[in-house]
Amino acid sequence: MRTLSNLKPPSQRPSLQGLRVAFLMSVYREERPEFLRQSLESMCRQTYGNLDIHIFEDGNLGEELSQVLFFYGGRHSNLFFHRHAENRGLAVCLNELIEKLKDSYDYFARMDSDDVSFPDRVQKQVEFLEAHPEIDVVGGSILDIDESGRYLKEVRYPEDHQTIVKFFQKRNPMAHAAVMYRRSYFEKAGLYPPVRLEDGLYWMQGIMAGCRFHNIPDFLLGVRRTEDFLKRRSGLKKAWDEFKIKLTINRRLGFGAVAYLYSVAIFLMQLLPIPIKKILYEKLR
Repeated sequence: MRTLSNLKPPSQRPSLQGLRVAFLMSVYREERPEFLRQSLESMCRQTYGNLDIHIFEDGNLGEELSQVLFFYGGRHSNLFFHRHAENRGLAVCLNELIEKLKDSYDYFARMDSDDVSFPDRVQKQVEFLEAHPEIDVVGGSILDIDESGRYLKEVRYPEDHQTIVKFFQKRNPMAHAAVMYRRSYFEKAGLYPPVRLEDGLYWMQGIMAGCRFHNIPDFLLGVRRTEDFLKRRSGLKKAWDEFKIKLTINRRLGFGAVAYLYSVAIFLMQLLPIPIKKILYEKLR
């Protein structure tokens, strides 16, 4: 079985001169230090050269996580840190980073603190956006990985804009942690909605604002899927909050009966015991 430690950077390709890219990441105290370490390492090993990494410390992180950030911050001059005294949530952190940085960079890549970007991820996304100026945000395929970094499943998303909008009737059409935004996305769609389930609503805002979406078929990211991942998506309140957001998306985008049926089915699935939900998640994802 291949693991993340087996990944080798491809041959260094020349960076596209003058195009500045910012990685946007938020970290909070529940993250595991070894996952954060792997995530930072993957960003620091990108083949694209003109890249800065902006990390938002969302509340008190504790000693172990802080030591990881201190270690990498002392060895890489392109790491920049931002802080909240208290945990305020991903959307708030991302919005503050966007407001601070949007005039300083050409492109903005998302990243979660337990995932792993493959070495040429940024290079591929910059090259695509440079070749397709009509696209405002580009994502790609992902690999689910377990706690030890072993590959669990390939997950592909629809590629062109129209297919993405149609797929949105069923579930989110982009892997949030794998996207790269052009600055124009923020100018058109504004900031993230200040809620914990922010990505679906943000895609809705983009579509309504006329943003153009695309997913490249390349695998860009290893996304961590652990028992904690499913636990965080369990419970009546969580299911109900997601259901209400999906109803809002369906209504605002004018989706029909099929979208509402999918919303109900996902709501009911989230109420199932974790072992059953895990099987369904692996088969339906």
